[in-house]
Amino acid sequence: MAKRTLPIFVLIFAALIVRLLLSPPIWNRGEAREGLVIQEIVRDQQWILPLRNGELPSKPPLFHWMAAVPAFLIGPSDFTVRLPSALAAAIMAITTYMMGRAMGGPATGWLALGALLGIYEFWDTGTQARVDMVFSACVVISLAGFFLWYRDGSKAARAACHIGAAFAVLAKGPAGLALPAIVILAFLVIEGRLKLLRQFWSWPLTAVILLVDVGWYASAYSIGGSEFFKLQIERENVDRALGTGRMAADDNFVTMAGWLLGRLFPASLVLFWSLIRRLRGEREDSAGRFLHVWWMSIFLVFALAAGKRAVYLVPIYPAISILAARAVTPLVLRWQRISETKASAPLSAQRYRPARIIGAAIVLMDLTLMLMTRNVWKHSTVEKARLAFINNVGTIVPVNTPIFATPELNHEALIVIAYRLHREIERKPIACAESNEYFLAPFEIETETGQGSRVLASSKKADVSLVNLPSARPGVHDKGLCFSLTSKSHGIANAQPALPTN
Repeated sequence: MAKRTLPIFVLIFAALIVRLLLSPPIWNRGEAREGLVIQEIVRDQQWILPLRNGELPSKPPLFHWMAAVPAFLIGPSDFTVRLPSALAAAIMAITTYMMGRAMGGPATGWLALGALLGIYEFWDTGTQARVDMVFSACVVISLAGFFLWYRDGSKAARAACHIGAAFAVLAKGPAGLALPAIVILAFLVIEGRLKLLRQFWSWPLTAVILLVDVGWYASAYSIGGSEFFKLQIERENVDRALGTGRMAADDNFVTMAGWLLGRLFPASLVLFWSLIRRLRGEREDSAGRFLHVWWMSIFLVFALAAGKRAVYLVPIYPAISILAARAVTPLVLRWQRISETKASAPLSAQRYRPARIIGAAIVLMDLTLMLMTRNVWKHSTVEKARLAFINNVGTIVPVNTPIFATPELNHEALIVIAYRLHREIERKPIACAESNEYFLAPFEIETETGQGSRVLASSKKADVSLVNLPSARPGVHDKGLCFSLTSKSHGIANAQPALPTN
């Protein structure tokens, strides 16, 4: 990377770090569940199949491994839990610039980078403790590697394609291999060059994918057994794609199209411009066709799947950004030539004036978007209540004293409390309480506990209470029944994360 471009990417990464530092504490289930997995790795060195509060994780461990390394060095925290997403976002930014430059020159590269940075969801996803940005960056690396191989025959680019896909699988499952494969196959079919797959195939690189992905899945299966397979393969992939089992369709095609056009605006305007050019009879070059196949293929995969979320579109952000940059580049270069012709100052002083103006505008817009979020400056009511309650619990209950949760307690609240307290909290019916045990229960708990119980802390807004039972409940203990109830409400074999998940 050239010396002049490196400071720009350092600045982008620094901006992501600043936003991480400004972000509010983790208080929602989506981020807390990933944090619990990382805490398990740091606490017990369970690298292959770390649990989250005693439950099987729903995603492979690449994100968690990336966060665990700095957590070992500086300790687990909200910052270290979110750091992998910032690293992945910076990698996506670099890859987008390099692809734009390869498809249209330096101006296209910078404009593509500016378009990517102008997407608010890029900053939001890049600073959350979720696997999506890491997964997306791996998919983007894989697709970028393929195109550079297709254009130049570079062996290094082909290796990047295979390795990116391997890590994408390790980030979010088989979709990490399926998405690049679908894009590549569709593009080669459209180009009429499907025979190139023979040249693209590499047994050593295929062996790398098998070693990394199949190796981890086999090791995890040896630990988690059939429940691991049902959760990470059947439920998170088959059910989510087909809408079978517990996973029903939650949004429609129109919703996905709205996310595509709205969340990528104004870069998404290039899709209408491309349609107009197509109707005029203008044709794209191979780079343009690849970009269109890229975004269309991934969009259709998730549009046709049962489970839909806007964050699933992150892997197509670079494709849309580069398309927008390619559309705008001729106008920028024309403006530059006109300004050079009319300028009275020396040519060297005027050459980059248009680029500087556009660059300054992009920086101002990006800084505004980076800080624009309802949670950076103002915490929600539920968030404040939940965090205050958790702080109270941390001061009331001794560090080495176990805390239990009633089966009725909201799963999201349990996950967040367990993460913030750095504890494993089992579910257990209050009827099975021993002397002087602490329970987390829904706010309206008085009718369940009866006399003798003490509510030590509570939050109506967060719908949770901390209850202490000084003595065991007389006449209700059936040890066999309590063991059965406890094992059903908490345990690897029966634990299932609440819907929906990433």
